[in-house]
Amino acid sequence: MTPASSQPASIAKDSWTILVYLCGSDLESQSAAATTDINEMLKGTQNNNIRYVVETGGARSWKNNIMRSNQLGRYVIENGQISDAGAVSAATMGDARTLAEFINWGVRAYPADHMALILWDHGGGSISGVCFDELNRRDSLYLRELDTALNAGFATMWEKFEFIGFDACLMSTLETANVCASYADYMVASQESEPGGGWEYASITRWLAQNPASTGAELGRAICDTYLASVQRNMKGFVTLSVTDLSKIDQLMQDYSAFSKEMYESGSDQSKLAQMTRAINQAENYGCNNRREGFTNMVDLGGIVDACSAVAPSASTVKKSLADAIVYQINGTYHAGATGLSTYYPLAINDKTELSIFETVAVNPSYLSYVDRLAHGATYNGGSQYQQYSSDSVWQGNFWEWLIGNALGVQEQTEPHWSYVDEHTEESTQIGFADEPQIDEEGTLWFRFDAASLDRAAVVSGMVYERGDNGTDLIALGETFDVYGDWTTGQFADGFDGRWLSLPDGQALDLTVDAATENHVVYVAPIELNGEECYLRLCQNLSDGSVVIEGAWNAVDESGAMDRTIVDVKRGDKIVPLYRAVSTVENVKPKDYEGDEYTVATDELEVAYVALPEGRYLYSFCIQDVFGDVTYTPSAEFEVDADGTIYF
Repeated sequence: MTPASSQPASIAKDSWTILVYLCGSDLESQSAAATTDINEMLKGTQNNNIRYVVETGGARSWKNNIMRSNQLGRYVIENGQISDAGAVSAATMGDARTLAEFINWGVRAYPADHMALILWDHGGGSISGVCFDELNRRDSLYLRELDTALNAGFATMWEKFEFIGFDACLMSTLETANVCASYADYMVASQESEPGGGWEYASITRWLAQNPASTGAELGRAICDTYLASVQRNMKGFVTLSVTDLSKIDQLMQDYSAFSKEMYESGSDQSKLAQMTRAINQAENYGCNNRREGFTNMVDLGGIVDACSAVAPSASTVKKSLADAIVYQINGTYHAGATGLSTYYPLAINDKTELSIFETVAVNPSYLSYVDRLAHGATYNGGSQYQQYSSDSVWQGNFWEWLIGNALGVQEQTEPHWSYVDEHTEESTQIGFADEPQIDEEGTLWFRFDAASLDRAAVVSGMVYERGDNGTDLIALGETFDVYGDWTTGQFADGFDGRWLSLPDGQALDLTVDAATENHVVYVAPIELNGEECYLRLCQNLSDGSVVIEGAWNAVDESGAMDRTIVDVKRGDKIVPLYRAVSTVENVKPKDYEGDEYTVATDELEVAYVALPEGRYLYSFCIQDVFGDVTYTPSAEFEVDADGTIYF
């Protein structure tokens, strides 16, 4: 896209204006995170040629005596001072017009040799977007709205932004980069969730003061490095931040389109679809992706390409284009395989709204058709309607109207394409067995898939339950990947040793697997922390069994925003583990259980992998099919004796 304006005269060489669209939301009203970052900007701006131009809004209250919740505030931060640049009437920060008006004003009023834009708040990735206005029902900027705002704001620009940055969770996606490529040279964003403090603005600005002639790529590298240095020790393993060269996105898009066509065509073969799905389920994913917290469905782009490489010859070309586009990145230990950009992939089919939003940002019709095929399979349990699936509705329908028509949010259709997803139940009925689950002579629980199910099953895990005192309740202790299996023969067996991640007082946690690789497993467990319900997030190193406690958080909310407030668990905190129970009595509803209160007795919470308490338990296999739906096998009973030995 060609900028509409010429550069104003008398702009100081190597001067910088960084526009910050700062939607405070609950990050400010509850934790003062926005105020903290404004103070960091004040500390760093001891230079005449560097200024932050900030618009504030979207928070019910501000933890300072300057900002107000009943208006959109505009401020200039330079030379260690903040000045009021004049407020405007309150409006939702989740509206394209609000962002466009801020960009137009900021560029006209404070032009500089280098212009940049940062969007600050919660992020939800390619589906729910960024900047969730707390005053307007968590209204956010969808990517199509972001595109509209940037396009309108570009009318005042004389060149592209040096970079567009997202100090927000999950926004380093292919879909986001595709939107930003027309308006900036670089993008700086995270694939993973960010802690509430986000970027370290004082260090960023001091670096820029020493290197004012830097490019967006060089400044992006400094943003990454200072961010990593500032992140809490227990969070460092989970961090990601990358700098994308947006001039390389066109080539990446072309190569990804060819790859997506091969991926889609291979998916018509159920065996190949199963092969791809199993591998994609092992790829890096971000945010939360489990049935307890919900699904962001943000999966590493390079991971998806690698997963399909055996059936998509263009995979190597895409990986090269992706590597060329990512000029710098930081990855924590637990995201060593992150490749810099994510993309939407339905690890689970959420609802028609999510899919309707995705159709507005899908980067090519072949990949959209692949997603449509998965949604059909999930809805119709891989039956005849999946076999008869046609992509004609994608290629010949109205899915691409946003290119020439309405770009504000989700388009309205008389008969929405995705309405069929209303029939989705999340229960798989397509799994069968050549040998039903049974216990062998050595006391191992095992089964063998029938031939058809080998082309339908994708993930096998175990579920452990404790018998309640009333004899009819089964209290869920959660999920384990201690399962041995062979996808060639279809035979799977439990590898459960009776040990579980437990609090120091011996109480087992109700575990849900959020992500797993060959080296580690990330779990979440519901707890009450000092009287507030939340999730404990922890990572187990599979090589030595050690556990890192990332902290407590609330995962993803109903608007699709990731929680950035990761709370440290410290000495004196009171923890009550929470559980869910199902009844063996027909028509009795599930109920919630609370464990005993435990007071943290050390500076940091210690969770150990120890034998379950002596008692009677049950174990069943959880089988997820290639479409993300699940089924559970009948439970087998086992006992744990006083010395921790397990007996089926």
